[in-house]
Amino acid sequence: MMKMTKRVLLGSAAALALSGAAWAQDTMTLRLANVLAPTDVTAAGVDKFAELVDQKSEGRVKVEVFHGGQLGSGVETFEAVKNGNLDFAADSFANLATITPAFEVFHFPFLFESRSQLLNAMESEAVQERVNEELAPTNLRWFTTFEIGGPREVGTSNKKIETAEDLAGMKFRASRSPLEIGSHEAWGAAGVTVDWPQTPEAVRMGMVDGLTVPYASFYSAKFHEGGLIKYMLDLNFQNYASVVVVNAEKYAALPEDVRSVLEEAAQEAHEWHVEYVADYVTQNVADMKEAGVEIYSLPDEEYQKVKDMTIDSVWGKFVGQPGMEQDKIDLIQSEAGEIGDGGWGYSVE
Repeated sequence: MMKMTKRVLLGSAAALALSGAAWAQDTMTLRLANVLAPTDVTAAGVDKFAELVDQKSEGRVKVEVFHGGQLGSGVETFEAVKNGNLDFAADSFANLATITPAFEVFHFPFLFESRSQLLNAMESEAVQERVNEELAPTNLRWFTTFEIGGPREVGTSNKKIETAEDLAGMKFRASRSPLEIGSHEAWGAAGVTVDWPQTPEAVRMGMVDGLTVPYASFYSAKFHEGGLIKYMLDLNFQNYASVVVVNAEKYAALPEDVRSVLEEAAQEAHEWHVEYVADYVTQNVADMKEAGVEIYSLPDEEYQKVKDMTIDSVWGKFVGQPGMEQDKIDLIQSEAGEIGDGGWGYSVE
């Protein structure tokens, strides 16, 4: 059980909005913690959700959003939802790994090779049902998902990665995901777990040589400013997303009309965000290039080396572990479908 702190303790029972109070008689305020910055691409989706809830309920249901880790780290806010002390929490599903392995399967390197595959899998009712079955013992429910802005790339402060061998011996900031750390280790590098709000300082102090996140995350955290990250390797090696979770028991106790408003708003916000992300990330990339960051790709031969050694090591080690069973992978790949155009919805040219 998590120790309660001022950041995640929301006060009296009146502050805990998921109480099942009759909507027709009372207004209701729900609290949503998003650990990522208010300038992050995920924040736009979360804010749109809050806006739509207000509209659809004619002001009777409010979602109060706390961006940028105001209520704690991803792990702390996920734990607060699990324990019934917070209504919603949003963060990379990589940081749910210490609570449940249910989302880790999405983190297999090179599992998805296009945005369309990622979206197909995330939006699949069959996949969501399977994950929610695994979440049930934690009393969490997968509520909705927002893209973080593409797959993971490799950003470095001083060393440009030009061959597969150049990755060896480096230290990369990592989330709490064993598969992200496993990918780093497959390269002969080390994954150093640092919570997201502390990551810029870890890079600045030289605790790590770089990090592996999507372009939108590099941009929102301002890694392109002041030469903090000078090189970004367009590797597209691993996918993750911002998952919004809710306490399953408290959510089930809500009036049906409130749940309907929340679910309709979440679906519309997700669809809106899919359209929003492409232009947003394309602009991020252009701005980072203008700031002096070099964004580049490996030669085909070197890319294949990195891909092969990552898949061989990580898939060989993790397939079959809890939450990462072969039949679950098969389901996700089936629902993901064909690669399509192979793009990620934005341009790095």
